[in-house]
Amino acid sequence: MKMLKFLVKGITKALSTNFFAKLLFGVDCSQSNIYYQIGFSTILMKKSLKKFVKPHDKVIDIGTGAFAIHAIWIKKNIGAEVTATEISDEYIESAKRVAKANKASIKVIKSDLFKSAKGNFDWAIFNPPFRGREDSDGYRITERLLKESPKNIKLMIVSNAFYADLRRIEGIIRDNGYAMIEVITAFLNPSKVYVIEKRT
Repeated sequence: MKMLKFLVKGITKALSTNFFAKLLFGVDCSQSNIYYQIGFSTILMKKSLKKFVKPHDKVIDIGTGAFAIHAIWIKKNIGAEVTATEISDEYIESAKRVAKANKASIKVIKSDLFKSAKGNFDWAIFNPPFRGREDSDGYRITERLLKESPKNIKLMIVSNAFYADLRRIEGIIRDNGYAMIEVITAFLNPSKVYVIEKRT
């Protein structure tokens, strides 16, 4: 397990370059000097977005990060309306610069989860911030997201098995009254995207 985790970290480090951001997502991140991780979760989320998001949809990207890579990719490749949220002022400014450089008309706002987001959304996408499987903050913020999300929104939550206990994530989803629409996986990818909606 330690060897596999070391390998995953090595691959993630290799992927986390502007070259791979351009190759995998068509996003130029050179306008930011902030380090970004493109990992297995980032790549798998793209597969889920391709399958479910439609051009007429409204999407909120919770915790978009310094490059708003999913938000920009959605706008450029699907054409959906996107609002990207962050709580870090530094990341917000970076995300705005990257979006402008990529000619992606997305809205980037400061918001703690949904708190400052206005309007209705069809989809919310989220990659919880896990630093390790025992990182309680990641589970706590995932639960907060589920409790605070609007009733009629569908969600995509992605997590990497090397950093999060996926059974625990699945339990949090179930215990908060959500049903699985689909679980997105890919060969040799340790992540899963949980596509979920509130039970009626």
